[in-house]
Amino acid sequence: MLNERYERVWCSVANPARLTELEVASGMVLGPGLQAYGPIESRRPPLDVLWEHARRLLSAPPCVVAFSGGRDSSALLAMLIQVARREGLTEPIAVTARWDGDEASNEASWQEQVIAWIGAKNWEIIRPGTDLELLGDAATGALEAIGLIWPAPTYAFLPMIRMASGGVFVTGEGGDEAFGLWPYGRLWSDLRSHKMPKPYDLRALALGCSPAPVRRRRWRHNMPPHQHWLKDRAFTEVSRGLAREMSEEPLSWEKYQHVSRARRTTDILVDTFGRLCTMEGSRYEAPFLDMEFLAALGSWGGKLGRGDRAQVMSSLFSDLLPKSILTRRSKATFGVVFWGPASRAFAENWDGTGLNPEFVDADALRQAWLAPVPVYGCVLPLHAAWLFSVRRKLLA
Repeated sequence: MLNERYERVWCSVANPARLTELEVASGMVLGPGLQAYGPIESRRPPLDVLWEHARRLLSAPPCVVAFSGGRDSSALLAMLIQVARREGLTEPIAVTARWDGDEASNEASWQEQVIAWIGAKNWEIIRPGTDLELLGDAATGALEAIGLIWPAPTYAFLPMIRMASGGVFVTGEGGDEAFGLWPYGRLWSDLRSHKMPKPYDLRALALGCSPAPVRRRRWRHNMPPHQHWLKDRAFTEVSRGLAREMSEEPLSWEKYQHVSRARRTTDILVDTFGRLCTMEGSRYEAPFLDMEFLAALGSWGGKLGRGDRAQVMSSLFSDLLPKSILTRRSKATFGVVFWGPASRAFAENWDGTGLNPEFVDADALRQAWLAPVPVYGCVLPLHAAWLFSVRRKLLA
């Protein structure tokens, strides 16, 4: 059992998302959503739904769009600009964060291509440097103001969110899930085109048709969690949860859109962005997570979908963006830019407290924090340990 002092301090840590201690220790949120989403049917074209949504977003400026240059944010920005011009509304403001010198996060050439193609008039580029590191002023200020955050790096959007004060802050969150993470799109597309499916896709289909216990066992073998700092019991529990979630991927595209949106991680993400925006006097919107849009997208694709991510996005947005952008395969990563001097120093001097000792091997977690490129899952435990240290001093 945890000692009373640990429990007293931990209970004083603000935790608006009600993350469990295992979720905090693993940095992974799994399971069903915070609310039930009943089935929504829509026979409207998905772009019609997005158009209406875009008009509402633009009706109360400023409308600030987090623009990375990736396919989701590019399609969203292009849609908003087209709606603004046709409806005579104020155009959105695209905001991009750049870390000069970090090649992994560099999408400047893609960003410039998109901006030139759509002729965006309002584009702001910010260069945060180390300002947005995991234990920098922005992060610690957010943690002290609203408590634990999921996803942990969401605080990094605060400079953009502040620009949306009095208006709306918009991101392309949900695009990966809506357009590209369904595992059967390429298979059904190949079969419709009378192409020989790839062995990997046939194996995925065979697994998807297997009984649920078989699927769960196979996923535990295929994709074990990466959190090597978890002790055996905690690792096993996370492994089971991850396998259960992966095994629930529907064979139907239409059903997948509902199942994907109804996950706990998505609800908490929306809630976190909402809290950060409220703190800065704006509101948050993610059109690709809108249930009406996802229902329309599901109906549009039917049971077998419209192909893989490139095919789906080309079918939807070819009037807005060139094929070269809609079918690109590269994607920026930010595994280095957030780990600055403050987070490294905390990791080196950490006394091992602040996380459930029944779940976490402190030495292994410290090694994960100090790795050249730390894995994503160790960010939430870092924030929790830091916040615990602050609360412990206040309660001393």
